[in-house]
Amino acid sequence: MWLKLDDHFGNHPKVNKAGNAATGLWVRCATYSAQYLTDGHIPIEIARQMGSTREINALLAAGLWVQNGDGYVIPDYLEFNPSRAQVEADREAARERMDRRRRGTNGEFG
Repeated sequence: MWLKLDDHFGNHPKVNKAGNAATGLWVRCATYSAQYLTDGHIPIEIARQMGSTREINALLAAGLWVQNGDGYVIPDYLEFNPSRAQVEADREAARERMDRRRRGTNGEFG
């Protein structure tokens, strides 16, 4: 899976407010979300493993994260990145195409 990141991200006012260290935490956690298909949700224990309380608070203060019951959410994550459901559907479609190819059928003519 790939993380899609807008090329204006590095100059966004929220990123400037958070600072470099907190932005590094944001990137690490966003790639975690992409890898594990969490739809932008970052469990609190992952955030604490990857960054400091100061960095977490900077992301919250800048609006780059929003706290929820058991961790944090990256606002607008799903506007730029596919959801778990979409990734799983795409993977299933790819498996089906490969199965048809292996069987020697492409699905067009039966």
